[in-house]
Amino acid sequence: MANRDRVILMSQMAVYDKRYGEADKAIYSYFRRDYIYRKNMLIRLCVALGALFLLAMYWLYQIFVYGIDIHQLDIQQSVTDSVLFLLAIMAFYTCVGTIQGTFQYYQVQKRMDKYLAMTKKLDRIPDKSEVDKPTKYTRQNEQDRRDMDKRDRDKYKMPPKNDTRLTYKRPYTR
Repeated sequence: MANRDRVILMSQMAVYDKRYGEADKAIYSYFRRDYIYRKNMLIRLCVALGALFLLAMYWLYQIFVYGIDIHQLDIQQSVTDSVLFLLAIMAFYTCVGTIQGTFQYYQVQKRMDKYLAMTKKLDRIPDKSEVDKPTKYTRQNEQDRRDMDKRDRDKYKMPPKNDTRLTYKRPYTR
């Protein structure tokens, strides 16, 4: 009979594995700094592409709708404003991504610490319940165990434990 506490812990661990297991183990395999850096690189790339797309749309709108002449534009000022806009957007999203990544990493770390504590606790819980254990050593308990072993051998047609036919003897050679 299985121990009740052991079954409860194993079911909690199975629920964790189903809900968060794979994703948490993938995140937990990185150091915090590496995970945040990797996450921010993707954010920076997407934000930069999005900002460049917005700037291109803005300049095309200015040229085609307002009819601004390209030759009369102050290119140096326009490029400076565009680069400052791009840097400001990337800095903002880097901060947001860092905060979000740190928060997510600490949640994963908290869940994994709880999971590892459950595994340690599971190792300390015995396999069988307290009911199955004999209270103390007596001759009667020992005799019951021997009888049980004999019945099991008869039931499964197992040879006795001290059967010499199963042992290997080296041939005598000189």
